[in-house]
Amino acid sequence: MPLPILNRSQLIDISAQEDIIKATANQIIKDFAEFGLDIEFSGNTANFYGELYGQMESHVANFIENQYSRFLSFLYRIDISNKEIELYKKEMPNSKLSDVMTELIIHREIKKVLYRTYYSNKPTSNTDTND
Repeated sequence: MPLPILNRSQLIDISAQEDIIKATANQIIKDFAEFGLDIEFSGNTANFYGELYGQMESHVANFIENQYSRFLSFLYRIDISNKEIELYKKEMPNSKLSDVMTELIIHREIKKVLYRTYYSNKPTSNTDTND
């Protein structure tokens, strides 16, 4: 059975799980570091979103304003599609683009962690019948 597609509200609910939060923070730190951007996480899972969001939004706003082609490379690297961008823009119509993109990036990183967790815990089937 494949992992279900998660919408924005489901991702917000899932992001309250401590192990998911820590793994997501590590993924965010890693992906931003690949573009020379520092993100720090204290480990306080109760303040995960606020702590990382502020740092990320600052980098995203700078990318959008000053290095848009590099920002597109960043989005490609973390696998964010134009379809997802348009969906989030519609769901957050009164928000700045940097806020929309930051939330989308956080949610994409959560999905990465969930997919990795799901597939690493999924038992492999042995189809070898030549015993």
